[in-house]
Amino acid sequence: MEHPFELEPLLQSTFGAETRLVDCQIVKRMQDTCVLMARLKHPSLDIVIKLAGPEAVMASQFDRTVAIHQIVTKATAIPMPEIIAVDVSCNNWPWRYLIRTCVPGMEWASIRGRMHKDELIDAYRQLGEAVGQLHCIAFSEFGEINARGQVTLADPSCISALIRRAFRLIRSSRLQDMFLTALEQHSVYFERVEESRLCHEDLHGYNILFNWQGGKWRLATILDFDKAWAGHAETDLARLEIWRGMTSPDFWTAYQIYRKLDDDYVHRRLVYQLLWCLEYARPTREHLADTQDVCKGLGLPALEAFG
Repeated sequence: MEHPFELEPLLQSTFGAETRLVDCQIVKRMQDTCVLMARLKHPSLDIVIKLAGPEAVMASQFDRTVAIHQIVTKATAIPMPEIIAVDVSCNNWPWRYLIRTCVPGMEWASIRGRMHKDELIDAYRQLGEAVGQLHCIAFSEFGEINARGQVTLADPSCISALIRRAFRLIRSSRLQDMFLTALEQHSVYFERVEESRLCHEDLHGYNILFNWQGGKWRLATILDFDKAWAGHAETDLARLEIWRGMTSPDFWTAYQIYRKLDDDYVHRRLVYQLLWCLEYARPTREHLADTQDVCKGLGLPALEAFG
């Protein structure tokens, strides 16, 4: 991955020859992938740049992210960043890239502990409304969303879509088998699932921003739809419940204005949570304890390690 300050030619091709890179900092680095925040001059603008080289896991995702952003912008009231440029061809530059506006705001994970009771009630209400709006976006089939905003590799049922998803996300064959066992044992609760909805799949506290406006905290945006797919809306809800600080009674009241919870959600929830636990599979004490709790709830043998 090139040094960030080698980006100026790319930025000039996007914004004009007079553009100058005033400041740039890396905010995330993964395998052959880099996310940067940059400040420009001519125009005066703060932007986010995502770069992915040939070895990047998410290298082909930027064009579909644009399509999903457009769907969310049209179908919901959630403020979304403006996508300025995207290219996944590598014809002109050695990386695939996405450039978007930088949305002012603070991460939910960092500010919820500072809010007083009334602020928390209102923030959870806004979060519940936003997730409910996302889950009102319907697709005719289950599967991955392509750069045209359509479902590709469509599956005829929620169960077959989850199996395909598990093989894609869970790296260990042993852990894949564990998930398939849990899904088979609880398959009766998935047979009636027919509604395919937009699932973000990564609604943790660092992808949700709030901004202080007009004397109150307002939802600023939801970020990183790179993992989004046409799945069962409960996959998002199950993850929100296992992640600390993401739901409250006020969240659920607001969410159910848009979508009512199915009675069988309580039976499917642990299966969806297991998928996340085995996908993430980080050998921390906390994550292993969470995974063991989920396994116990599903009647599976205790997992001693992820390796």
